[in-house]
Amino acid sequence: MLQGVSGPALLVGKLMALVLLTLLLLLPLLVTAAISESAAAGLTITATYLIYLGVWAAITIVVSAVLQKRSSVLVALTATWLVTCLLVPSIAVDAEARSTAHVGKIESDLRLLTDLRKLGDGHNANDPAFARLRDNLFAQYDVSDPADLPVNLRGVVAAYSEAELTETMNRYAEERMTVEANQSQRLARIGWLSPALAVGFSSRVIAGTDISHYHRFLRETEALRFDFVQGLNKAHAEDLDYTLDINRNKSEEDGQRARVSSDTWAVLDENRFTPATLSERWQKAVPTLTMLTAWLLLLIAGVWISGRRLKP
Repeated sequence: MLQGVSGPALLVGKLMALVLLTLLLLLPLLVTAAISESAAAGLTITATYLIYLGVWAAITIVVSAVLQKRSSVLVALTATWLVTCLLVPSIAVDAEARSTAHVGKIESDLRLLTDLRKLGDGHNANDPAFARLRDNLFAQYDVSDPADLPVNLRGVVAAYSEAELTETMNRYAEERMTVEANQSQRLARIGWLSPALAVGFSSRVIAGTDISHYHRFLRETEALRFDFVQGLNKAHAEDLDYTLDINRNKSEEDGQRARVSSDTWAVLDENRFTPATLSERWQKAVPTLTMLTAWLLLLIAGVWISGRRLKP
C-alpha cells in the first residue's frame, strides 16, 4: 500500500489468488467431469462448486481484513463454518420435521395393513372379498363351475386383487412423497442462510439425484412392476387352464404343465431410467444457484468495502 496499491486492489488480488488455488483443488473434479457420461452436467456441477468455494474465499478475505490477529481470524472462520455448514442445516432439518404435520411410519404402516386386509387375499380365489367378482363372471358366461369359464378364475382374481392392492399402496406412497417434496422445497429456501445447503441442493438437482428424480424413479419402477405382474396375471387367466392350475401340486409333471413361458419375464430387461434433460435440471437449480451467486456478489462487495477501509 505504501507503493500506491489501493486497499480494494490488494484484497481483490488476494481473492484472485485464493480462487486460483481453488481451481487447482477442483482440477481432479474438472477432469472427471469432462470424461464422464454427461460431461455438460459434470462441468456445470464443477462450476457450481467453484462458486461455492469462491464464497469461502471471499469470507476468508473479509474476515482477515476486518480482524487484526491471526488467532481471531481462525476462530471467526471456524465459527462461521460451524454455524453455516453444521448448525443452520441441523436446526433447519429439525425444525422442518417438527413443524410438518404428517403421519409417522409406524402409524402409516398400520393404517396401510388395515386397508390391505379389507381387500382380501388375491392368491385365494374363494376369499369372500371376491364373491361379487366370481358371481359377475358366472353370470357373464352363464356357468356355475369355475372350470367351465373360458378364463382361469384364479388369474382373474389375482389381476383384480393386484389392481386394488396397487391403488391402495400407491395412494399411501403419493401422500408420503408429497410430504417429502414439500419439506425439500422449504429446506432449499434456507440456502439464503447457508451456502452449504444451497450448493448441496444445486448439485443434486443438476446431477439428477435430487428427491424429485428419486420420486419419479419410484413411480416409473412401480409402473413397470405393476405392468409386469399384470402381464403374468393375464397369462395366468388366459393361457393356463383352470383344472391344470388347481392340480399343479399333484405331481412334477402337472407342475411343469402349469408353467408359463420364461419369455414373459423379458419385459424386465427393457427398464431404463432416463433423468430429465440438463436444461430442465438447470431450470430447477436456478433458485439455489441464485442464492449462491447472491452470497458471492455480496461478499465481493464486502471485500471491496473492507479494502477501502484499509490504511497503510
